[in-house]
Amino acid sequence: MTFIQVGAARRQARQQYHNGLPEGWNRDRFRQLCVSYAQIQGCSAECVRTLETIIDLVSPTSFTDPFVDPFCYARQETLLGERPLNGRSLRRHEAQLEAIGLIDRRLGANGSRCKRKRLGLYLTPALNRIGDMLDAVESLREERQLHDALRGDRSRLLRHVKATFETLGELGVHSAELIALKASFIDWPRSDRLISMSLPVLEEHVETARELLMRLVEIVQESQKLHEEMSGQPDSGDRCHIQDQIEERILSCNATGEDKRTSGKPSDAHLVGAGPDGPSRCLEKQDGEAGEEIKAGLLLPRISNYGLYAFASEEMRMHIDIAASGNPNPNPTLYAIETGVWTRLSEIGTNISAWHDALYQMGLLGAIVAGVLTDAKVSDPIQPVANPGGYFRGMTRAAKRDELNLVAGWMGLVARRAKEEERGQS
Repeated sequence: MTFIQVGAARRQARQQYHNGLPEGWNRDRFRQLCVSYAQIQGCSAECVRTLETIIDLVSPTSFTDPFVDPFCYARQETLLGERPLNGRSLRRHEAQLEAIGLIDRRLGANGSRCKRKRLGLYLTPALNRIGDMLDAVESLREERQLHDALRGDRSRLLRHVKATFETLGELGVHSAELIALKASFIDWPRSDRLISMSLPVLEEHVETARELLMRLVEIVQESQKLHEEMSGQPDSGDRCHIQDQIEERILSCNATGEDKRTSGKPSDAHLVGAGPDGPSRCLEKQDGEAGEEIKAGLLLPRISNYGLYAFASEEMRMHIDIAASGNPNPNPTLYAIETGVWTRLSEIGTNISAWHDALYQMGLLGAIVAGVLTDAKVSDPIQPVANPGGYFRGMTRAAKRDELNLVAGWMGLVARRAKEEERGQS
């Protein structure tokens, strides 16, 4: 090679190995992402610890300079540290990390590592797949959120199925179909086993549970319609669009708006059992503890399912309809109302802990009314709420202090809807 060729080679552009870390990132955040990705790929805790050690032994500047190929040249003894592992286990960890695309092993013939010869474990592959790792972590997060939502839905379905079975028992309904539905309900998996279900299996179970509840509601409606025809009573579903009177009972579990159960009546032990099995922290037990229809000291407006649907916002009615199999129903079930209210609240920025706090402080029906009022305040033409989640939590704190007046808030909403209807008709 001539001197001219040597000079030209030195003037060539430096080779870029990676794009570096995203803006605002450092080595610790990169390590956290790699650990999350390795766990998603099924790496053991010891393998993840090996990955953390490898990353920690590389200079932080190597991850930000795209012209530096970051690698760890530490000996196996250094990587092992004080852990009770052997070299064979460590080599297995390195092979697994290479297989999932986080490192590249460039070792000597005998597995040696050397800084001068640039032999070691290279982390360039991990830097070049940051986007893929972020997508995998986000996908897992969304899957877990869906899993949590499905378990919460199963919790609501459990309570409403129990309540509907009680209603059928009080109506004296007995049939071969009902016996089959009871047997299907008894075979539901326990709440503490739901978390170990795969997402497709859990989705199928929740859909089957929803179909069972819908069929039970249909049986209740058929039975009550037959009773009304025999007794000459008017159809309980016939009500005006804007209902400003106070109903005798607040929301019911069936779609007719009639609830004949006493609030403190125990459930049939042979039918539904004493309560959901599982740890005390499970959603079903939390809902059971907060599932009283009216909390002591809390005044609630008495409104039917029909009236609540009429006063809810269009967005909330849409979610209620979705929970009721997607078909518009001006007289929905309590299950559809509860599911629709929570879905709408989460959509406008209320987290699940706020909903559970409201259930505990106000009971199910109080939380539903508070949720409808919160959603209505978002579109209030005079004084809209900028932070619905904070407003909802404020109502919960007021209920805890026995200072919450849901009746006044509800009557204000009734007056507002009446004015809106008058403007629409004029």
